[in-house]
Amino acid sequence: MTQQKRIDKILQAVKARVQEEVGALLGTVFALTDESYDRVSKEDAFADLQGKQISAEMDITGEVSGKACLLAGIKDAIRLGGTLIMLPLTELGEVIGREEYSEEIEDSYGEIANIIAGSFTKDFEEMYPKSCRFVRKNQEKIVPAKVEIDSAAPVENVQLYRVSWAMSLDGTSMGNLIVLLPAVTFELEEESAAKSAQPAAEENTESTSDTNVSGEVEEVVAAQPDDAAPVKIDFEKQKKRIDRILDECQSRLQNEIGGLLGVPAVLTDIRNYFVGKEEFFEDRVTGKQIIADMEVVGDAEGNSFFCASIKDAVHLGGVLIMLPPTELEITVSEEEFGADAQDAYGEITNIISGVYTAVFEEQHTKKLRFIKKGLTEVQPAQVDIASAEPIPDALYYVSSLSLSVDGKQLGKVQMLFPAALLELFPPGHETKPVEEKPSAATPQTAAVHDENTEEEPVNRSSESVEKSQVNVTQHKAKVDKLLGLCQKKMQEEVSNLLGTDVKLRDISNKVIDKEGFFFDEVSAKQVITTLEVVGALEGKSYLAIDLRDAIRVGGTLIMLPAGELESVVSDEEFGEDAADAYGEIANIISGVYTAIFEEQYTKNIRFIRKDLQQVTPMKIEIESDEPIPDENYYQSSMVLEIGGSQYGKINLLFPLSLIELEGLLAVNEADAGESLPQTARSSDTDTDAHERSQKVTSERESLDILIIGDDEATAETMVSTFLDLGYRVKKLSFKDNIHDYLPGELKAVYLVMHEVNEQVFGSVIKISAACNLPLVAAGPGWTRSKVIKAVKYGVRDILLTPATKDQIKESINSNLLEMAA
Repeated sequence: MTQQKRIDKILQAVKARVQEEVGALLGTVFALTDESYDRVSKEDAFADLQGKQISAEMDITGEVSGKACLLAGIKDAIRLGGTLIMLPLTELGEVIGREEYSEEIEDSYGEIANIIAGSFTKDFEEMYPKSCRFVRKNQEKIVPAKVEIDSAAPVENVQLYRVSWAMSLDGTSMGNLIVLLPAVTFELEEESAAKSAQPAAEENTESTSDTNVSGEVEEVVAAQPDDAAPVKIDFEKQKKRIDRILDECQSRLQNEIGGLLGVPAVLTDIRNYFVGKEEFFEDRVTGKQIIADMEVVGDAEGNSFFCASIKDAVHLGGVLIMLPPTELEITVSEEEFGADAQDAYGEITNIISGVYTAVFEEQHTKKLRFIKKGLTEVQPAQVDIASAEPIPDALYYVSSLSLSVDGKQLGKVQMLFPAALLELFPPGHETKPVEEKPSAATPQTAAVHDENTEEEPVNRSSESVEKSQVNVTQHKAKVDKLLGLCQKKMQEEVSNLLGTDVKLRDISNKVIDKEGFFFDEVSAKQVITTLEVVGALEGKSYLAIDLRDAIRVGGTLIMLPAGELESVVSDEEFGEDAADAYGEIANIISGVYTAIFEEQYTKNIRFIRKDLQQVTPMKIEIESDEPIPDENYYQSSMVLEIGGSQYGKINLLFPLSLIELEGLLAVNEADAGESLPQTARSSDTDTDAHERSQKVTSERESLDILIIGDDEATAETMVSTFLDLGYRVKKLSFKDNIHDYLPGELKAVYLVMHEVNEQVFGSVIKISAACNLPLVAAGPGWTRSKVIKAVKYGVRDILLTPATKDQIKESINSNLLEMAA
């Protein structure tokens, strides 16, 4: 029998004895389950603990000697000690909640610790070949993060053998009972030493957090004063410590918020991630936000920020001031964040800052206090990234939580900590120092503002094409995000108006000119509604819908009988009543775009519904200004579905200049020039491109089929079909860098699209220039001219969608057979 097996067998006997003797002492069922035994360093042993602990030191005497300790969470120690002195259940619950470790409970838990030490003594004396006794010494309350590793308390800094048992009392689950034994005392240090000798490179560290940084370096030197020696901080260990603290904050927050509100508050789905200011406001939040500024003082100073949507802030404040359910629903819907709601929500954020203060003071290596200052209402799309408002431009570590109150699911609440404040220095990432927020009232700030307003416009001609493209792409992403919000709100508002379920699916946004729209995009008669744009920008946008669909929605609004409705749609009778009814729907649509763009666009603009007219696309004179001027537009297209039946498309046309997307024309021209093979590009010499290509090399070399496009439904069907056939598949969007995967070991490339347009043909050109693989284009609405164009640019086969699995199988089999031949 090996030494470890001998010790583990003794520990199993100890576990059974502890269960029996502690249960007898308490007069109830005490159970120890889920045992685990492992070697661990002192640093790791205490890093793995969460929350305050009660440590009872145990001296080992006899033929062997050393120092061990018994650890239990403070709440578990209070429960055990309180049970022993027979506290009433209600009082016991209150004492546990307050973590009130009184002298009386300390004495009673000490008796239990004596019993446990005695159990170790009895079984080791009976079963271990060398005589030894465990003598319980002093006990103390400790915070694991603040244990001095190099000290001898509560155990020496040596290799330890960790014993862990999960506790339950009278059926109630508790935490773990931990015993740390000196490995050398029981001749258990050899295997541990062998393990520690393994190269660090062989260790794999996993994290459940959403980390947006990468690197291989394990240690980063934290910034120190000139007169201090640099302190090496292990990034992974520090991140693990912070994540444990944030887990504890989650638990306490829901208890404190629920206690304040008087209803259950549940915080779930904790995700901790790194993010910059720009990415946070562009990708991590939507809609108006309320940001609570929390000044941090103590061993480190700075500002953290608690962020919640305005609707959730209104809801929380309304619950606190006990608004009736109907009134609460109305105030949330209308986002009425008045004085009462602000005061109430301010109290809640005070509680939140108190929780973070309590947990960080107890468990962080440095004492940090969070003091709630002001509340700021923020529109993410209007945030100036370069300014220090509402938060400085720095790297943040964000703790994101999903919130529900009294059974109602709300959104996410997020706490933003400057990464440097928590001494989190991600490898390969240069962390900016925490910036102090300047006072808005200082003369210096005002002077800077005045100077900026008098500056001449920046001449961008000297900037690189790549930077211009990035800026345009970022602005396009913002606009697309707003159009997606409009889509969702529009289907909700139109559904309410019509009294039936309306869906607007498959939104697609792209650049198009007047000729392309009327000759390629639409064919049936259209109803064009002019939407005048006023505000910070002025001009006209246009709402276009098939005449029959306009009649249908108008007829639905005036509640025409089903038979009569189908008759007037078939006859295209767009009478006065139907026109007036459709006009009301156009009013609703213009109101939706006004609401979203007023709140979230960088410029405050409104859409006012003006006249509507019928047009026949093939009779349009391109050179005229009717029904729309001849210029480039940004088209937002959605498929209309009413009551489960699919109809035509609703199109919104925005002049590119109106939504500041003229730069897309230059980007598209640059993209069109990317027809050279990937190996001929000068960008290949760029370090980032080289590193990126290295990351995808292994994945690229293990793929059989690449699927590229925007038709998710068809793409998923293809993935499923190809996987069933044993092929290795990768799915990309048109926005992804497809050159990273070409040609590799690919056997075929599939383009899947909602509609056959210029974006698709541009992708065909890029793929054909980079490889000679079978290229299959899958989409709806193929015409003879489009097929000829596709084949001319390099498409080998056409697949009409929607397609069945059998049709997809036939396509891949025929193309691979042709390739083999």
